[in-house]
Amino acid sequence: MTGPGGPDPDDPDLRAAEYVLGTLDAREREAVERAAAGDPAARARIRAWEQRFGPLAEVVPAETPPPRVRAALLRALPRSGRADAGQIALLRAQLRRWRIAAGGAGLLAAGLALFVVVGPSLTPSGGRYLAVVQGGGTVPALIVRVDLGTGLAQVRPVNAEAPADRSLELWYVGAQGPRPLGLVGAGQSEVRLPTGTAPDGVLAVSVEPPGGSPTGQPTGPVVYTGKLLAD
Repeated sequence: MTGPGGPDPDDPDLRAAEYVLGTLDAREREAVERAAAGDPAARARIRAWEQRFGPLAEVVPAETPPPRVRAALLRALPRSGRADAGQIALLRAQLRRWRIAAGGAGLLAAGLALFVVVGPSLTPSGGRYLAVVQGGGTVPALIVRVDLGTGLAQVRPVNAEAPADRSLELWYVGAQGPRPLGLVGAGQSEVRLPTGTAPDGVLAVSVEPPGGSPTGQPTGPVVYTGKLLAD
């Protein structure tokens, strides 16, 4: 799917992802829809990406690009009224790479790119959930995959920042109140879920003294939260 120069824009799976993300122009969307009409595999690729992106898209607020983006693109266009075939081909390739990069950046801002990197199954599986744990910013602090079947959770830090001389501690907050899951480190970790973990619970991160809460309950401010979504 990728090569030395980045993602292959003609990869069918990537094209299906672009279709679902809405980064294709009208002509390209029509081509994908024509292919899907007669190809069950193409339809399956589209459904798989819809299942991957759909749940997280519901928690991402809509945002209109600022006018300066369009103005910058217009300034970058050639001022000459004519261009040879080589220039046109180059511009088309650059536009395609820009759309792929923009789509990837949007996914990252929404936490979706990491959702793909973590590697969820293409079809929902009972007992598996994903939480995008974040504060006021667009980039998530943590990505947490929860498997109620095994009783384990995989914690992947993304943009979690602890104040100086403090630790970040992850909590599962359910019917029984906050239950500690462990400190948030610099790398991916695996933690055991407390008894009674349920899909309607919430994950939260609080600021604690070095080494974590001394009481078994949050003692500092909660800086990040996230709901469990079916994976």
